[in-house]
Amino acid sequence: MENLPIFKANANMSVNDTKTEKFLGSLDIKSGKVKKKKFRSHGKIAKKEKNTSVKLPEKTSDFSANWKKLLTKIESDPKKTKKNIKRIMPTASPKKTENVSEPKKPEIWFDDVDPDLLDPADRPEADKIPTGSKNLVKEKAYKGLTKALAMDCEMVGVNHGGKDSILARASIVNQFGHCLYDKYVKPTDKVTDYRTYVSGIRPQDIKDGEDFKEVQKEISDMLKGRILVGHSIKHDLKVLYLDHPKKMIRDTSSYKPFRVSFGNRTPSLKNLTARMLGVTVQEGEHSSVQDAQATMRLYTMFKRQWETEINQKIKKNAEHRFAGSKKVPTTTKKNDESKNSNGPGRLQYQDSSDDSD
Repeated sequence: MENLPIFKANANMSVNDTKTEKFLGSLDIKSGKVKKKKFRSHGKIAKKEKNTSVKLPEKTSDFSANWKKLLTKIESDPKKTKKNIKRIMPTASPKKTENVSEPKKPEIWFDDVDPDLLDPADRPEADKIPTGSKNLVKEKAYKGLTKALAMDCEMVGVNHGGKDSILARASIVNQFGHCLYDKYVKPTDKVTDYRTYVSGIRPQDIKDGEDFKEVQKEISDMLKGRILVGHSIKHDLKVLYLDHPKKMIRDTSSYKPFRVSFGNRTPSLKNLTARMLGVTVQEGEHSSVQDAQATMRLYTMFKRQWETEINQKIKKNAEHRFAGSKKVPTTTKKNDESKNSNGPGRLQYQDSSDDSD
């Protein structure tokens, strides 16, 4: 590196020239090399820390010109003193002495979720849904036996852990929701679980109930030749030890349009009634009468569509059976000849004594 020329600072130098002078001061003119100040700490090169502390002036002579002007201005106006300056402090609002009410339960909202998929109690419009059996019965309608009957049963648990079920109550309503039959049944085995929280059955209800065989016979006579409506009706028929023709059963738990509206899953009667009828049932303990009324109302609401689909299905099955009956298996002539004769082209033996002259 060649030796750099030497510059000397003059009084007439500008700000840029001053910066140049400082830069040249960091150079070693004799050697022509840039000075590199090294600060070693623990054997490594460390950078020099900048001093960022601020020093306040100790004497009035060290004040800047702006401070001196400000001090003279304050001394010239004796009216403006610290005592006359009023500081506006934020005042705290007085505490209310009203009785504090209990905190409300926080509302749970489900964003981007169909409210019909939620439990009826969790829906925003849950308070608007009517409850009770009044909305499921036509008061001025016929109160006798009709072509369609709805049935629901309540059960209690027997055996170990109450896993097995027996009949405790049976209820039947007609097509308009009027109750035709409602009886408690005397248990046929020792009850180990009354399931009161669901069934609503208590020991005193079935202690003096009707005999099971009598109830079984009465219900069998009522259902004979009639359409039976229910929700998962197979469980009710099972505890009654009864059968019913499949073509005469209308089960709301397996009806395809109902299942499709719940994602092809079996809907509970509570959710199904809330969605299709706008009525809340099964709040707490169940009532077999109310459940039967709900299933009948679901059936009558979709009766025309339901029966049309069933008739079309019956007609289609009948045509299929009729077409299959026309196809009769045919036998070949060879098989017939082999069974009825000794063989084709064979001559039969004839005695000559039989010939007549």
